[in-house]
Amino acid sequence: MTSESQALMDWVERYFDSVNALRHPSSPNSIRVQLPREIDKELTDRPFFWMWAEAMHEDPPETVLHLQFDGAPLPEDLPQGIQKEYIVPGCYRMLRIEASAKKRGAFAVAYEHGTVLHPYAVFVVKVSFVSDRRIDFIESYAISLRDQRVYPDAMNRLARKKLISSRPPQSQLMSLPLDVDLLFQIMFQCTKMDISRKDETWAVEARKRLTDELSRLENYYQSMDTEVQDSEKNQSEKKGNKHAQVNQSARDSMCPKSLEGEYELRKAETIWRFEPKIEVRPLQFALVYLSTAPGP
Repeated sequence: MTSESQALMDWVERYFDSVNALRHPSSPNSIRVQLPREIDKELTDRPFFWMWAEAMHEDPPETVLHLQFDGAPLPEDLPQGIQKEYIVPGCYRMLRIEASAKKRGAFAVAYEHGTVLHPYAVFVVKVSFVSDRRIDFIESYAISLRDQRVYPDAMNRLARKKLISSRPPQSQLMSLPLDVDLLFQIMFQCTKMDISRKDETWAVEARKRLTDELSRLENYYQSMDTEVQDSEKNQSEKKGNKHAQVNQSARDSMCPKSLEGEYELRKAETIWRFEPKIEVRPLQFALVYLSTAPGP
């Protein structure tokens, strides 16, 4: 199995462990898992079935999936009712798992082992440099609720700590006010500072491509306008009757306006597609209780 497939399998295993799905023994390079009802609803597209089951107070058996992560043939001797399928990046089941993980991971609470635990607000933010090309970055910040001190690269700092999802016994949580508006302001200020430190070559190159594209667009429509005018002039010279001249006059008045409108539409579309923009999108918020600061 390739390293990419192994990484994908490890990630899927962590997902199922986090949602308390029951794991069954399976062959190498595969996962066999029994889905809790709520997870089944998120990973399978059958809303009418669940609507019927709940209306009729039915208790259907839990779905069992056999997920294969390498190119080996799917086993033929599985018990009846087990759904088997290959898992690769971008497949339908993987997209559903990712959507479920994103939904469930939008907010999290974690604890470190310790006697006195202090709260930190953790933000995971996606920064995108967008033009006709796209560059994405993931930034993370931990903000102390005691003094609003900011710890950048929070995810790597927290990875060095052993965090758990439930409060440790005998621990004391320091209760501090949670000013969400202030925390978001701090987060966006930190993001702005990080963006200002990044190389702006991408924006310079994007503006150059925009200028070149607008120049090509203008030259194209200028040539089109000249071609239409020459064609109309030649047709007008060939037709000497008054009726033809009236129709020709109508075409002369419409064609330039039509071309001009089309040009302005294409120009606006080109500017929207090529002009450099920066998008900042918070992905995850977590409240983490730590016995010591997030680290150096």
